[in-house]
Amino acid sequence: MAVGLYRGFSSYGYQRTKQFGSYDVDIVKRDLLNHIYTRRGERVMMPMFGTRIPDLAFEPLDKMTLDILEEDLRAVVNYDPRVQLLNLTIIPTYDQNYVIASVLLLYIELDITGNIDLNIQFDSTH
Repeated sequence: MAVGLYRGFSSYGYQRTKQFGSYDVDIVKRDLLNHIYTRRGERVMMPMFGTRIPDLAFEPLDKMTLDILEEDLRAVVNYDPRVQLLNLTIIPTYDQNYVIASVLLLYIELDITGNIDLNIQFDSTH
């Protein structure tokens, strides 16, 4: 297993770790989450970068919304050459208006598998 293959700077978690550096799996996860939570069209000169996921919270929790969620999560993973999608599970909880998305990834150059779990809350007024 390679150590220190990916390096980056992040203030996320500084209070807990007292470190600004992020490495390997942590930096890749952070990059993927940043991509997921960037609204499509928000990046300058990259109108197709990002996802529709931040805007889904205001949509009804139906099949069309779940299809958009799955399509965008797959697109983010396919965009990043450092990872390969092994499994994507989306579990809607209709009575509580949220979705659990679990993305099982292979970190290719690190030869490690790991999950990214997302809990997405939907507006209950629809």
